Amino acid sequence: MGNIEDLQTIPSNFGELLKSARKRKRLTQQQLAHQLGVHSNTISSWELGTYLPATRGLILELACLLALDRQETRELLEASLTALAPYWSVPLPRNLFFTGREEILEALRTQLDVDQAGTFTQICALHGLGGVGKTQIALEYAYRYELEYSAVFWIGAETVEQIVSSLLRIAQVLQLPGRDDKDQQRVIAAVQRWLETHNQWLLIWDNVEDLALLDRFLPSLRAGAILVTTRCQALGTRARGIDLPPMEHEEGMLFLLCRAKILEPQTTREQIRQLTALTPSLYTATSELVTAMGALPLALDQAGAYIEETGCSLPDYLHRYEQQRAYLLDCRGSQPNDHPHSVTTTFLLAMEQVAQKQSTAADMLWACALLHAEAIPEELFVKAASYLGPQLEPLGTDPTQFDRAIAVLKGLALVQRQAETHTFSLHRLVQAVLYDQMSEHQQVMWLRRLSAALNALFPEDISEASEWEQCERLLAHVLAVAVAIPDHAGSQELIRVLCKAANYLHERAQYGQAAELYRRALSIGEQVLGEEHPDLAHALDGLAFLSGEQGRYEQAEALGIRALNLRERTLGQGASQVASSLNTIAILYTEQGKHEQAEPLFLRAIHIWEQGLGAQHPQVAVPLNRLALLYWRQGRYEQAEPLFKRALHIWQQAYGPASLQVAQSLYNLALLYWKEGKYEQAEPLFQQAVHVWQQAYGLEHPIMAYALTGLAILYAEQGRYEQAEPLFQQTLYIWEQVWGPKHHQVAVSLQNLGELAAEQGKNEQAEPLFQRALDIEEQVWGPEHLKVAYPLNSLADIYAKQGKYLLAEELFQRALHIWEQSLEVDHPDMASLLNGLANLSFKQGKYERAESLYQRALRLREEHLGQCHPQTAETLHDLAIFQQKLGYLDKAIVLADRALSIRMQSLGDAHPKTVATRELYTQLVREPVGIGSGPTGSGTRLLS
Repeated sequence: MGNIEDLQTIPSNFGELLKSARKRKRLTQQQLAHQLGVHSNTISSWELGTYLPATRGLILELACLLALDRQETRELLEASLTALAPYWSVPLPRNLFFTGREEILEALRTQLDVDQAGTFTQICALHGLGGVGKTQIALEYAYRYELEYSAVFWIGAETVEQIVSSLLRIAQVLQLPGRDDKDQQRVIAAVQRWLETHNQWLLIWDNVEDLALLDRFLPSLRAGAILVTTRCQALGTRARGIDLPPMEHEEGMLFLLCRAKILEPQTTREQIRQLTALTPSLYTATSELVTAMGALPLALDQAGAYIEETGCSLPDYLHRYEQQRAYLLDCRGSQPNDHPHSVTTTFLLAMEQVAQKQSTAADMLWACALLHAEAIPEELFVKAASYLGPQLEPLGTDPTQFDRAIAVLKGLALVQRQAETHTFSLHRLVQAVLYDQMSEHQQVMWLRRLSAALNALFPEDISEASEWEQCERLLAHVLAVAVAIPDHAGSQELIRVLCKAANYLHERAQYGQAAELYRRALSIGEQVLGEEHPDLAHALDGLAFLSGEQGRYEQAEALGIRALNLRERTLGQGASQVASSLNTIAILYTEQGKHEQAEPLFLRAIHIWEQGLGAQHPQVAVPLNRLALLYWRQGRYEQAEPLFKRALHIWQQAYGPASLQVAQSLYNLALLYWKEGKYEQAEPLFQQAVHVWQQAYGLEHPIMAYALTGLAILYAEQGRYEQAEPLFQQTLYIWEQVWGPKHHQVAVSLQNLGELAAEQGKNEQAEPLFQRALDIEEQVWGPEHLKVAYPLNSLADIYAKQGKYLLAEELFQRALHIWEQSLEVDHPDMASLLNGLANLSFKQGKYERAESLYQRALRLREEHLGQCHPQTAETLHDLAIFQQKLGYLDKAIVLADRALSIRMQSLGDAHPKTVATRELYTQLVREPVGIGSGPTGSGTRLLS
């Protein structure tokens, strides 16, 4: 920026000043005229002194184009005939540490442009919370743009006395006749007349508590700019408002570091970012402190002053703040400058004003001190007002009373209301100060009231996405109450709402938070209600489910059985809640393969709910659906289908065709049709379920892993490998993100990817996938569990194809032993193992053993899957090759013909398996010599 001292002489008139500055800038008259938007002759006339610029604004624009500094600009104005040096009455010094707020200052400059105003006064009100920096911004504006006004006046407007005193001071600055008159009203009138007869002035009213005072002290006719700072948000028609939020995060960091004298005021934001590399501990502490203080300028100034005065490091201050927040928020420092009150005093004074104006508003504020600061739902104080004490109870019957209370709080900028979302919020430091002022008795009283209100509003049934929005509105506030209340001070309502919130978090796959809330509810319940209270069972059931999903079944069973025993002892064996525990334990048994133990529990749960709620109640569909899945796992497809369909009908009647429950039933039916080889019926059901779940949960929720697995398996069975693989990869990604790389669901995804690779002949790719799946399953379930048999079987198939017969035999025998030790030796999935072992025996020349195994596999598949199932065709195909080898060509042709017919009908002409069987059949018919071999696959693909 230029400096007037660079000139050899100091010109005394406007033309000489302009010409000298233009030449220093190396501009021709024509170039300057072009930039200014005037004729080139205009510049020449100004420099010759023929005439001068018509407006102050034009002179200021010239100064900007010529890069004049403040002193040069002042001299240019003084040399013109249109403006004299401004009158100045601002009692506060400029803040050397003022930081940021450039957008606010620019908005003020636009709104307070006196040239735009013409004869109309521009009134702009800067409103916001106490301590948010309103006065400092007004002060910076006055100093920064003083030359754009003919006069700048400051009025302290908190009380009538302050206003009168400020106006008397202005009279002295203006040297008005009668300024020493003892009648103050005549002096004030003189100031008002001056404002009426002059223009282009700036009048700042700082900290206006009562906007009506503007009408009382301002003249009716005026042509200047008025800037008001106030906490009041309701400005009516008096002024245009600019809401002042706390500082931006980086702004706050820069201000704090400069105020603490750690950095120079000229430091840039980019230099702040460089602290990350240079002094990471300082950067982190600064960032955390700004966050903790909600970037409130008063609090940051207070912290910076403390650090400057005491020499304490900023990280140490953060530690002290975490330990002694109440003391430090009340510690203003020895030099309070223009803001005499500490953060604590500022907010407590505001609270006193609230209490004086309306006790209902004060109680609302006490309640809000214990909630999450953002997005406080209005319904908490309207629909649930009856739970919040006698002072707030009337809000439930008269919503206008709620509006009046909010108006009081808004009037002091203590809350911000978001009308579109029916929520409001308050600054975290307002909360902190109020919380620190509450006695333990008051805190417990309000926390219990809030627990009851939140419990009343939190949805009971969170299985439908339509309820999730309400859950999300309340969740942060439930968590805030849960953190604040001591275990011994909890209530039955708190226990219940914690369980509801945990159920919701569980539904949304937030398992860690869900477990914490279940455990918290259990801990509080044991202290408040005793260890035998039935309400503990809600938390126990939730923890049992979570433990089961993590593969910790022993722990899960113990929790589930404890919940069942509690309910049976206290509520009776026929209580509805008992059925819930039965269902939970039965699910845990099913997941472990303990099908014989699970079935009677499901049947008992169905009976209890049918007797208590009616056969068509949607709750009855829950165990019906689970029992059907149990039968599906056992290969009892004929028994599973009517249960699936009954559950589907119940949920369709209760929730409609696009509900999450109906999607679950459609998905289960699709699984059944897939197992039965009815691919055309299965695919649209899978797709419909995937669509509904994706809309509700998004692509990375665990339920999508189940949904995508089903669809991927169907595509794989149909030979649509390119469509199947990305879906299998997505399920693997989901499970690894949710549970980590060693979870048993990860093993399922690895198994499926291995099967897909094997069917395409990519044995080298398949082998490590099967091996990793086997390692996980053995670690989770132990070496003898039925789930270990699947990867054993798949690995054995790979080794058999690679000619590693001894290794394949060992794995097949181990898998066969596991199956035979289980109680499911007639399960159709075992046929895959038998078929694979038969192929190995065939290759080893053990024909008698091979034929026995083929026949056993064929019997299982025909009995459970039917004579026209694709897996039945698999055994027929392999048996045809075997009969060909033995020389029984007629038998081989019949078997191959039957396998081809099945595969053409179920898989289509172009499927690789159909092609392989067609080639075998053609070979048998035309050239019945030699042995053909086609892709058979193990058929052990799993659902999650």
